[in-house]
Amino acid sequence: MLTCQSVNLVKSFTPAPLLLSPRALFLVFFLSCFLPAGPRAPLATTPLDPILATPSQDEALYAHGILRMAAGEDWLTPRFLGRPLLVKPPLLQWLSATSVQLFGPNTLALRLPSILASAAVLTIVFHLTGPVGWVLLATNPFWRHRAGLLLMDDLLTLFYLLALLVLLRDPKLLRTQSAALFGLFVGLAVMTKWFAGLLPLGLLLYTRPRLPSLLPLTLSLALTALPWHLYQLATNPDWFLAEYLGVEFLSFALAAPTQASTDSHLSYYLPRLLYLLPCAAPLLLRRWHSFWLVWSAILLAAIALYSYRNTAYLAPLTPALLLCYRGWIPPLFLPLSLALFVPWPPPHPQIPLSLAFAGREVLHLDPDDQLRTSLQPGATVRYIFLTAHLPPNGALDFEKLGIARRVPDFLLHPGPAVDAVLAADLAELQQLILASPQRDFLLPQKVWFALNLATPHHDKIQLSHKIRLRSRNPAPGPRPTPIPLLAEF
Repeated sequence: MLTCQSVNLVKSFTPAPLLLSPRALFLVFFLSCFLPAGPRAPLATTPLDPILATPSQDEALYAHGILRMAAGEDWLTPRFLGRPLLVKPPLLQWLSATSVQLFGPNTLALRLPSILASAAVLTIVFHLTGPVGWVLLATNPFWRHRAGLLLMDDLLTLFYLLALLVLLRDPKLLRTQSAALFGLFVGLAVMTKWFAGLLPLGLLLYTRPRLPSLLPLTLSLALTALPWHLYQLATNPDWFLAEYLGVEFLSFALAAPTQASTDSHLSYYLPRLLYLLPCAAPLLLRRWHSFWLVWSAILLAAIALYSYRNTAYLAPLTPALLLCYRGWIPPLFLPLSLALFVPWPPPHPQIPLSLAFAGREVLHLDPDDQLRTSLQPGATVRYIFLTAHLPPNGALDFEKLGIARRVPDFLLHPGPAVDAVLAADLAELQQLILASPQRDFLLPQKVWFALNLATPHHDKIQLSHKIRLRSRNPAPGPRPTPIPLLAEF
């Protein structure tokens, strides 16, 4: 158990003084910016999972809202296509939109906050575990292929570590400044990834601070996280209660909808945890840091209890396992970094972002591109689903809200609010195509061949793994996407 006295972080390990100088740490931070996948990978193409090869989920979803913000739309309520996007708080979107305004609409600017957060985490790991810990984290497949992408995990992990370092220095939060700082970082974590940001509060059961210390902590946390939540509750109550609370919290946390994998939690996460074993290997020397062990246990418990399964949830656990070793990790563990260069699924081919769809209405069958099509500038983008109804989505009924419509209804009333068109079968899809000479279509090759359809009012163009049916007389549609062309490197 930690005592009331402050923990001396310098004496708990044996660093080389030169490597702890500000210049050395700045050099480590600078080099760490170039290690993750973020600066190089095209948007929504990098596989996050070594087994399912799932592309970087949600990158295009967040990028769409960010580019709209940077173009001058409402910063308090992120949007996707024609509707509010209240799946997570908007701190990452705010930071990325600011970056886009400063450096232009490109993937590097979009991902810059994540890249810097990833570099900061690597620098903290270097400071606490030395060069070997830094190498083990930088070469870990889950970290190397995911870090720096337009996802919330890097920012969340950084706020976790900053909050925990405050608590490690002042376990009882005897100083008001420590309590306020801890609450601030927890609040920023909440503003990054909703209720997942509250996990550091679990460590208070371990350090047992005095009750008076909880007042500045609670006040700081509330001032950081409450204003945006109260604003959404007042201005978008239906969306906030249904999507933010009903879907993201109650539905996904307690009873997740259909997922990509039918495995149980154990069978899903166990093979993926094997990739993290090199980060835990230094603990074989029995130099354990109980504080970080408790934190790792909290993370594992949260992953096990949360009903939705996602490999990206392991991101905060990766540096936490390294920090469980008390002191700088000995060089004898350095060869483990070579074992981490294991084969990884190749990036997914995607349709390039261009101005070719500007001024057109584009209907894309199935969002198998992780919603990249929504980033085509100047286009009215809708998605087609080959299903009679959308899968259950918690408290939200997209058909009743007018966001999803079946083919016959859509052909009669193609309003601007419609994001999804529901085709019960190939016959309805054929009906939709034949009745829409003014619209462009993106279809998987196998679906196009199955339709066996002649379309005299379209040009047929091969695009990577897709068929584009290009209208000869295009209409812009009722809702052109107000975003600029995104430059990809």
